[in-house]
Amino acid sequence: MPSIPEPQRNTRNATQPASAEERLAALEARVEALENAAAESSAAQGFWVVDALHAQRDQIPEGSVIFGGDIDAAGGSYSYQWQRPISTLTEPSMWSESFERLSALAHPVRGEILRRLLQAPAQVAELVDEEIVTSTSTAYHHLSALSHAGWIKKSGSGTYEIAPARVIPLLTIISAGEDH
Repeated sequence: MPSIPEPQRNTRNATQPASAEERLAALEARVEALENAAAESSAAQGFWVVDALHAQRDQIPEGSVIFGGDIDAAGGSYSYQWQRPISTLTEPSMWSESFERLSALAHPVRGEILRRLLQAPAQVAELVDEEIVTSTSTAYHHLSALSHAGWIKKSGSGTYEIAPARVIPLLTIISAGEDH
């Protein structure tokens, strides 16, 4: 069996400092770089919101959930943020009220209506013409459920739109439903 030569290690590299002081300085620089990288803001890892929360801990109740957004949709601009401490979010009344509001979203036709209303406000006839609903009675049934839950509002001209204070929360729910 032929012998395989052992790889030779060059113990003298052109980039390696020659003196002990230079090698020590280079080693200290490498350790400092590693420590700085470990202490670097988690923003580099995509947690810039969490970093902002940590920076404002004295102004925000401990254990808070915050969401917000800034978008142009449905013919308008929406900027919104919401914060609640964990103590509020775990109250039984918060859960029952929230699930009632969320249950209005749990129908595919209502989802399509809301997705359509994100593009622009619409009248019932438009929803029927665009085949989002099969009839005016079906449209009114679903619009009523969405309206009672506070997701949409009706203008005096019979046009429905997503309530401005619900645009960002709705998109937050859709985002939260993604496979993370």
